[in-house]
Amino acid sequence: MGIEYSLRFDAPDAETVADLLRRLPGATESASPYAAPGLCFDFGVGPAEDGWPEATIQIEPGGAYFCDHCGGGGPAFLDRVVASLVSYFGAVTVEEL
Repeated sequence: MGIEYSLRFDAPDAETVADLLRRLPGATESASPYAAPGLCFDFGVGPAEDGWPEATIQIEPGGAYFCDHCGGGGPAFLDRVVASLVSYFGAVTVEEL
């Protein structure tokens, strides 16, 4: 649960997006039952006792799905992700789901 966003942008392929996300501070690749390996990333993983990320992004055709898990740092991670995507791919449309 959290606040979900659809991020739409033009990128040549998913691996190019994944390479960009791997370079962002606080990003770690995660295993997701909904995404192929290397296409899902967590941001700001919480203390060891809960291990829940503050935010998650999953690369999809035509963009990405971003979820702010309401752990405090989600909005800052969203801002950082969108700024990086804009700098590499141009316009990004952000829509709250």
